[in-house]
Amino acid sequence: MFRLRRQLPDRKELFLMEPMRVFYQKTGTAKYISHLDINRCFQRAMKRAGIPLWFTEGFNPHAYLTFPLPLALGYESMCECVDFRLMREMDPVEIVSRLNSVLPMGLNAYAAAPPVYKAADIALAAYEVRLVLADTDPKQAIRILEAFFAQPEITAMKRTKKGEKEISLKQYLHDLKIRPDGDEVLLTVKLPAGNELNINPTLVLDAFGQQTGMLIDRLAVKKTAVFTKDEKNFA
Repeated sequence: MFRLRRQLPDRKELFLMEPMRVFYQKTGTAKYISHLDINRCFQRAMKRAGIPLWFTEGFNPHAYLTFPLPLALGYESMCECVDFRLMREMDPVEIVSRLNSVLPMGLNAYAAAPPVYKAADIALAAYEVRLVLADTDPKQAIRILEAFFAQPEITAMKRTKKGEKEISLKQYLHDLKIRPDGDEVLLTVKLPAGNELNINPTLVLDAFGQQTGMLIDRLAVKKTAVFTKDEKNFA
């Protein structure tokens, strides 16, 4: 009997594996594409675009793509990104151009560069939330929302690996602003994001609905920026 050794790239190959990060927008109907399908979509797009991806070794070689901060289904985003490695150098401008020629509608690459920060450096995400409350006009809706967020304590049930856990939301609502925008209310906020703690607007709005009894007639959520622990733009 003998053991098969996994074939590892030599030192020259390791040097040629250039790390690259592509930034892209996810809008329109693309917001309904799941994270798993986004991964498959980018693998197919990069193959069609002729991007020289590095593939893993072994019995099932595949392109090694990582998404530092996966997006919740149904959210739009102006700041998504995907990391991968190249087998040879390639102009970032050409990468973006080639990808946009094959990506489906709603996915639009706008920049590419070697990563500056690691995924573990992500700490905050900024969101725009547009909503219409049932049976209220924007002014009434704003008064209800402001009263809710003015409470000394706001709690929510968050799912964790060990089950549901009650958490206090108030301390995590950074730079919260509420204003009218046509027939809608526009709420902007920064929330914890990343491996240590991840809170998205859905959790906040669920708590709002449960505690006020208000129903939301229309809702649109867009992620607008991602920040590191020292509030620098994630790049």
